Amino acid sequence: MPARTNSIRVMLIDCRPLVLMGLHDLINARKPRMEVSGQASTYASALDLADQSRPNVIFFSFFPDALDPLEVIAGLARNAEMKVLVLKGLYEAVPVAEAIEAGARGVVLAEAPTESIIQAVIKVHHRDTGLDIAWAGGLSGYAANGKKPIKCKVEHAKQAQLTLREKELIRAIVREPSAKYMCIAGRLGISEHTVHNHLSNIYHKLNVINRVDLVMYALKHGLTNSEEPPDASWMELD
Repeated sequence: MPARTNSIRVMLIDCRPLVLMGLHDLINARKPRMEVSGQASTYASALDLADQSRPNVIFFSFFPDALDPLEVIAGLARNAEMKVLVLKGLYEAVPVAEAIEAGARGVVLAEAPTESIIQAVIKVHHRDTGLDIAWAGGLSGYAANGKKPIKCKVEHAKQAQLTLREKELIRAIVREPSAKYMCIAGRLGISEHTVHNHLSNIYHKLNVINRVDLVMYALKHGLTNSEEPPDASWMELD
């Protein structure tokens, strides 16, 4: 008999009873693949509950509270086994990039189809990035707002391997994270095949897994800053 797959334990943090109820029913409807391990309506109770129940994924909503939500995310994210997934309403002003910098593993829109929300839980649980593409653009706005990137000396060796062309490609992607590779290629005057080759090299050098992961890395480590003038004639070398 095959071994039974462990259920994904999901914790809910929101001050709105209706949202908690909806998420509770949505998650528990997927038993035994996933189930709600607990829910909290204040950040203080959420920290206590997370410490007791040790969930795999934590649905986190921003709301008025005595505790700073970003500090709460940072506290929850200290346990690598607990993945924070931010739930954001379409018209809610939520500091997406700061939440990711604090340790959140993904962001999902509350208005997204229910199956998309379920898939976000699964992806985040398996250490993939659950960032909804609708909010990828919000990350480039974070760079434009002049936020200071977090410096990490251990990353300098990785970044030193990047060529000028690779750095320029990274900046192009950060400026428009949701752009298709064909559009990026046309803007830089190279082929789509070359873009994919450069990205493959970048992923390997920086140890990132996909484009969203690259955008978050670039913002965190200051790769959006142009230290040298852009190569205006970045032509493809075959």
